[in-house]
Amino acid sequence: MLSRRSVAELVSRRTATLPAEAFAVAAPIVEAVRTRGEAALREYAERFGDVPAGGQLFLDRAALARALVGLAAADRARLERVAERIRTFAEAQKRALNAVTVTVPGGAAGHWIAPLERAGCYAPGGRYPLPSSVLMTAVTARAAGVKQIWVASPSLER
Repeated sequence: MLSRRSVAELVSRRTATLPAEAFAVAAPIVEAVRTRGEAALREYAERFGDVPAGGQLFLDRAALARALVGLAAADRARLERVAERIRTFAEAQKRALNAVTVTVPGGAAGHWIAPLERAGCYAPGGRYPLPSSVLMTAVTARAAGVKQIWVASPSLER
């Protein structure tokens, strides 16, 4: 059995998941991309070796369609089967979540479910690509009602 702890004890025991130095390095990059957009994104992608100078940053729908056609039939069928399983579960999970409002002294408390407008998903690539990460994040986001989904992945050309 777990021992009882106060909120103050729990908060005092909490540790940061990333060292402060990581935030110090990342903050200027995030701010540059926020303020300068694609130009800053290209600058950092080229600097970190993810894109060759002047290389392509995004895959358009035509490139994605060509990749899909080039996928072995058995691999495509397997990915589609897994995606359907994930979608089925995510939709059932969404139906199980309901808005709740409870009257409490002085007012009401509750929660509601609202999908984000857009989501960013990370797809590990490089030497060990993980399509399961795309399925688990993008399919689940779509089932939740997210309209715009972006997937980011490191270059496969390493």
